[in-house]
Amino acid sequence: MISSKNTKTHKKSAAVPYNEEYPFRLLAFFDIAPFKITEVQKKDGSISLLETACELPTFEAFAKTLGTTRQMLKKWEEKHPAFAQAADKARDLQSDILIQNSLRGNYSASFAVFTAKNLLGWKDGKEEGPAQPKSLIVRWEK
Repeated sequence: MISSKNTKTHKKSAAVPYNEEYPFRLLAFFDIAPFKITEVQKKDGSISLLETACELPTFEAFAKTLGTTRQMLKKWEEKHPAFAQAADKARDLQSDILIQNSLRGNYSASFAVFTAKNLLGWKDGKEEGPAQPKSLIVRWEK
């Protein structure tokens, strides 16, 4: 008979305590080359260059290296100014990688737009609603 209950016991994972080295590790994780160029020898002996985008670093992937979650990283940002500053710099590095690879055609345009809007908080340059007229003050002087 097959039981509908999962027979594995799941332990709650203990919260990973904050460590003063985490801001440095975060920056090292995000501070990578946007792409690499490799020489490839063709059958005719000529050499061509192959450009490959790096894996876009994410806060989720960094959290995984520490055995924690993105939500825990967010809590650390709120409590630890050094981690908050490193996270801001990491977002800038992430943004640069996205821009460089998008401009070079290494990422599809639809991925780049979606990622910039959802991951980095970018917005289109359009106004959200109708422009509000500014107040005009007219003074008559004698």
